[in-house]
Amino acid sequence: MLGGCAGNDRETYSQQSFQKMVDAGFLSPQIRSLDMLPVMMVQLYLETPQIFIQGDGKPLMFHINGKVDADVFGGMVTEKLPVQVTGFTQLKYSTEDQAIYFDQIDFMEARIDLEVALFKTMIVDSFQKALLKELAAMPLISLERTPELAATLEALSRNNEEGDIRFDTRDGSLVVEVVPNKKENNSG
Repeated sequence: MLGGCAGNDRETYSQQSFQKMVDAGFLSPQIRSLDMLPVMMVQLYLETPQIFIQGDGKPLMFHINGKVDADVFGGMVTEKLPVQVTGFTQLKYSTEDQAIYFDQIDFMEARIDLEVALFKTMIVDSFQKALLKELAAMPLISLERTPELAATLEALSRNNEEGDIRFDTRDGSLVVEVVPNKKENNSG
C-alpha cells in the first residue's frame, strides 16, 4: 500500500506507490482544447501520465502518451495523431481544488508525428506553449479518487497548520512534507 510514515510531518511514497495514486486519481482520458493560432484549434487526448523519481532534490520526470487532432479554418486537417510528451515537473497541492497539479514544468520533448511539413513548422512551437499552459491547469491527482492520499494530506495540514505542503525526492522516494511557510529559504 503506502510507502510508510516517517513522523507526523511527512509521508514517503515509492515510485510504484505514487504511480498507483496517479493511476487512480488522474481523470483519464483528459481531453484538452488548445487555441494555437487564430485559425487553428487542436484537441488533445491525454492518457494517464507515468511518473519517474529521478534523484534527491530533482524534479519528477513525466511521460504522457496521447493523441491530437487539428482543425484549421473550421475543417478537420488531421486524423488523430500520436503524441508523446516528456518533461520534468515539481508538484503543487491545491487545498481549494482538492487536487495535486504539475508545477514548474520543463519540457524535454513534445513529439507529434506530423507528416505535413508546413504544419510542422507552424505547430511545434505554438503546440508546446499551449500544452505547457494546459498541463499546469490539469489535475494530476484528484483527491476525491484517492481517499488515502487525501487523508494523509489533510492530517499533515491539520497537524502543522503553520506550514505548507511540499513534495521532494529523497532516497529514491517521493517525500510529502510540511515546511514552515516563512520565507527563509536555505535550499541547497
